[in-house]
Amino acid sequence: MKRFAMKDYGEAKDVLIEIEAEPRPVDDTHVRVELTAFAINPYDVALRQGAMRDFRTLKFPYVLGNDGAGVVTEVGKEVSHVKVGDEVIVHAVGGTYGEEVVVPGKKIVKKPASMSWEAAAGAVTPWLTTYNLVTHLLGDTIGDTVMVQGASGAVGSLLVQYLKEQGKTVLASASKRNETLVRQLGADQFVAYDEVDAGEAFADQADTVIDATKGGRAGEAGMQIMKAGGNFVALNNLPSEQKKAGNYFSFGPSKDYSDFEALTALTELADKIQLTIAEVLPFELRSVVEGHELLEGHPSAGKIIIKKAD
Repeated sequence: MKRFAMKDYGEAKDVLIEIEAEPRPVDDTHVRVELTAFAINPYDVALRQGAMRDFRTLKFPYVLGNDGAGVVTEVGKEVSHVKVGDEVIVHAVGGTYGEEVVVPGKKIVKKPASMSWEAAAGAVTPWLTTYNLVTHLLGDTIGDTVMVQGASGAVGSLLVQYLKEQGKTVLASASKRNETLVRQLGADQFVAYDEVDAGEAFADQADTVIDATKGGRAGEAGMQIMKAGGNFVALNNLPSEQKKAGNYFSFGPSKDYSDFEALTALTELADKIQLTIAEVLPFELRSVVEGHELLEGHPSAGKIIIKKAD
């Protein structure tokens, strides 16, 4: 079985390799999936660079990847919601960079026929963040007007759409080059942060501000935009100095959140939610290297997907 692994921490071209691996056995609670597509995420890049080594130990060679989609080839006897031959969406602890993966049954759901392989593989992690942040972290406290900073990114674009599905007024910021995309996703008002000061443009207007950027100066603008006593949620670092009274949250994954619940919600909205795909690359080592290098730069809005040929 072909898999793409990292042999050490370092530059993508130096440490990403192709390996042959023995298939893992499937126990009563797990499912084997032959993968058709998998996504490359910023977290994979950070892990490969060694940014997580202080609190996550890897045994090399380590196969990256949490998000994928494919066809079920073997099912444990305690799993009843999928069967051999089903097309599924997968969220794994690791190991989706390859031809197959074995995952707990509670971490897969059936893929809607209308959903492309690229969208199914690419939506997993950004959707889990979107759904759990809105539904579980904030819930009824989110308010009626929500600001999404970084609205053209994978999480930001899904947030805009999910919030509009819930009837919220959505303010959004992104670079000028992505304005058309963000407006098409449904944002009610838009500011190009590279042309206008979003903090001044939307000052004191949002019940909740969600900073879905890579960090930087967005926090300052976000605090201006948040109403006093509102919510500020950061996917990266919270502002070091919290200048306005409010509820400040740093969002991350939690074992309290159910992947099955969130992914089921995704399948129910599959015909209403659009995932922007930046690149679809062939199922080869050089594509994995290229995907990592693209994410390290300033990529176009959208997900990078590795997909087997039809």
